[in-house]
Amino acid sequence: MRVVRTLLPVLLAAVPGLAAAKAELLETPAIQSARASSSVMMALYPQGDSFLVSGERGILLSWQDSGQWQQFDSPVSVALTGLAALPDGRAFAVGHDAAILRRAPGGDWQKIFDGYDLTRMQITALEHKRDQLQQAVNNPPADADIDDLQMQLEDVGFNLEDARNELENGPNKPLLDITSSGDSLFAVGAYGTLLKSTNGGETWQLLSDKLDNPDRLHLNAITNGGDGSLYIVGESGSGFVSRDGGTTWVRLDLPYGGSLFGVATQASSGNVVAFGLQGNLLISRDAGASWQHRHIDAGASLLGGTLTDNGEVILVGHGGLVASFPIANPDALTVRKHPSGAAFAAVQAQGDKLILAGQFGVTSWKFK
Repeated sequence: MRVVRTLLPVLLAAVPGLAAAKAELLETPAIQSARASSSVMMALYPQGDSFLVSGERGILLSWQDSGQWQQFDSPVSVALTGLAALPDGRAFAVGHDAAILRRAPGGDWQKIFDGYDLTRMQITALEHKRDQLQQAVNNPPADADIDDLQMQLEDVGFNLEDARNELENGPNKPLLDITSSGDSLFAVGAYGTLLKSTNGGETWQLLSDKLDNPDRLHLNAITNGGDGSLYIVGESGSGFVSRDGGTTWVRLDLPYGGSLFGVATQASSGNVVAFGLQGNLLISRDAGASWQHRHIDAGASLLGGTLTDNGEVILVGHGGLVASFPIANPDALTVRKHPSGAAFAAVQAQGDKLILAGQFGVTSWKFK
């Protein structure tokens, strides 16, 4: 595994023009298109009587259930995978190559962070860790395991080499989701990336080391529990919770070892649902202290979901799958198929309709 991480930047560097192409995507505005609302969409965020929608090639839309929509000018052409907003109305989008965009109410979208910024932060953190480990090797505590310290130092050296190569060849770590908690923002992504901002995105802190995630498993989703709690889920059944607004984190004991693609909460209730590969879902009614493992027989992977204020869980995924159940009674599961058969990545409930974003764009569907 160590060899794969080290060789990847070298292999990428051998592809002519790849670094320049990646940089261009971060600097090239999204193309305006009359068919933008039918593009692959990856995230939905409610804003008053409309929805903010993001997707492939940097597309950002304001969409209404009437079918009316407006494409925003977007400063990047990378896929945008997650959306959030602060109480003051500023909106944020994250995406591939660690792009973070921000828009003030009535303003334009601006890129405020990207993979070059992330890589420089990672290099600084790795250099600091290297120096600490080197000092421990040179002057080991009485109970130190020298072999273990030297292995850690070697691993940090490999990771530092990778990061320096990435800075030269172009970013390759996507951010996959973002959420807000009070006036703070949290973004997660590949290789265990966790970022936090307390000043509206002006500056970001790298908090990956706050997680018990030594293998740097990918973090696919993050959500706000509404009571100062935050939940993260990701690769290989990994999950984490913070109960103090993101200051400290503990690993969740989840009864499933496959990848989880999303997590949804019912505000300030302790109700949490995580979902992922091949119809697997996890349900907690006590803020993550214990979990039920359920499986949707259709077997399609679950990519998006929401937990409504009245406790209804709605999940969407491959093949037009739309599943729902009251969180108090998972046995009352209903599974339907959207007629398009599309893969859906995000869902929001609006009265008796669902707003669905995915393979063929964004649409509404009368669900009840």
